[in-house]
Amino acid sequence: MAAMRCGRAVPFGRRAVAMTALFAAAAFARCFAFTGPRPLPTSVLRVPKVSLRAVDTVDVDDVDETEEKSSYAWDEEPSKAWYATRSIDRHKVNMKFFDMFKKPVDFFPHKLQAGDTIRVHYLEAKPSGDKETRSFSVTKDQLRETYFDGTILNFRGDYHARTMTVRAMIGKGVDSVGYEFLFPIHSPLITRIQVLKRGFIGRNKNAYFMRAMVGKRNVIPIDQERTEMDKTYANLRIDGREDEIPSPEYPQNEWDTYPLPVWKQDMADWNEEEYDPDKVDQRSEYERRVIAKYKMRVSRSGKYGT
Repeated sequence: MAAMRCGRAVPFGRRAVAMTALFAAAAFARCFAFTGPRPLPTSVLRVPKVSLRAVDTVDVDDVDETEEKSSYAWDEEPSKAWYATRSIDRHKVNMKFFDMFKKPVDFFPHKLQAGDTIRVHYLEAKPSGDKETRSFSVTKDQLRETYFDGTILNFRGDYHARTMTVRAMIGKGVDSVGYEFLFPIHSPLITRIQVLKRGFIGRNKNAYFMRAMVGKRNVIPIDQERTEMDKTYANLRIDGREDEIPSPEYPQNEWDTYPLPVWKQDMADWNEEEYDPDKVDQRSEYERRVIAKYKMRVSRSGKYGT
């Protein structure tokens, strides 16, 4: 008997099975023959000589040539000094880009944080209708300045990629809809940030709870301390005493503000001398996870949203 396979007759029988097994064993031996460890080419093992002076990390010229030109076999582990001379400081590299794209620190208001109601002036493209565009270059004549009023929910991102989430309720009554804008704070399209109201959110580090606030509860109380600070700085500017106003700081992430999270102590840039234990949350684990989570303030009317 014979069976058809790929248009050819394949005989069945003991002899055919034995021949097939013999050819398979020979092919397997040729493919997986092991003649000892074969060293990789020198061009693969050696690391190219790259200058890292642009990031002020490692000067390759100071590396010992014998250590640099030495090649390691596939089963050998290079020494720690070999890795140390080729390590790149991520913080220094990011600071290089941050210095290239950052906005001046005087551009931001003093002590800007989540819960503040601000007005962001930014540039957007003018409506020009549907037309074919062959280039992505944009001129100032094609842009117009507009603004968006809202409450800051949080700051996210690091270095020049830091963003700011701003939320506002647009509409009236039951037709109101919440809009959120994500602004890159170092973008050249943002022209001005104006503070309309200082909001007090207590020990919260973000204002995401505003997404669940309905009706009259959708209001953040005024921060009296920072409001008085703004009035004092405004009076100093009127009197021509701007030099007495301290310089502002860049808005910080929620994990960079006090109380600091526990995992910050494991970071490479942790400095124990600059840590202020008086600003740490002194509550116990039970108080933070149980009491603070289930604590609810009962409204006077007993109705939701009032």
